Amino acid sequence: MFSPYSAFKKPVIVEKELHKRVKVKPISNFEFIRTVETVPLGFSELLSASMYYPVLFGVWKGNIFPFAVMGINGKNVYLNEEGLFKVDYIPKSVMVYPFGVIKQIEEDKEEFLVIVDEVCFDKEGNFIFEENGSETPYFLSIKEELTQLALDYQKALDFAKELFEIKALKLINFTVETKYGNAEFKNVLIGDLEGIKKIQPEKLYFLNAIGYLPCLYSIYFSVRNFKLWNLI
Repeated sequence: MFSPYSAFKKPVIVEKELHKRVKVKPISNFEFIRTVETVPLGFSELLSASMYYPVLFGVWKGNIFPFAVMGINGKNVYLNEEGLFKVDYIPKSVMVYPFGVIKQIEEDKEEFLVIVDEVCFDKEGNFIFEENGSETPYFLSIKEELTQLALDYQKALDFAKELFEIKALKLINFTVETKYGNAEFKNVLIGDLEGIKKIQPEKLYFLNAIGYLPCLYSIYFSVRNFKLWNLI
């Protein structure tokens, strides 16, 4: 979410002057994510995503964020030969492609910016801006989705920060054997059950009330989804 994930081949920030008469071609399948191994997740999709994907936490410039593991060794194991997903839940960051949002951090200023993948510019497709420079209905609809996604990303950051501060996460390295090869992860965070046991009851009640605790447990057990890879 801080920088474009690897599905973006030529990501650029959307700007009116640069993209005034640019057309974006529609996506017919998910072939663009064929070699993608991880994608960022928003808070609202953590429970759904952790049903099918291993979900871990990464660290970037002091920020902790959740992400779904989709594959290893340049192969997305969740796509079939037609470029469609084999499981029911598809992360939001995938659904809004070729658009996305990134979080720009400069000194004390932080903001989310809209990006688009230039490889999807085409003579056929939808304009981003009208001739007078106003946003097209197509792009306005996309921006609404991206605004909600940015808010969801921020909630995910707040969620991860809270868990880290109360020592409910731990930093680990581990390797998982799958039929696609070994998946090796370094300096990732997962739920720390021993740390959770030390949390005061009133704090646990609060975490449960705001929906953090169910997500934490679901993410912790989502590591078992590596076993799913051998079945799909």
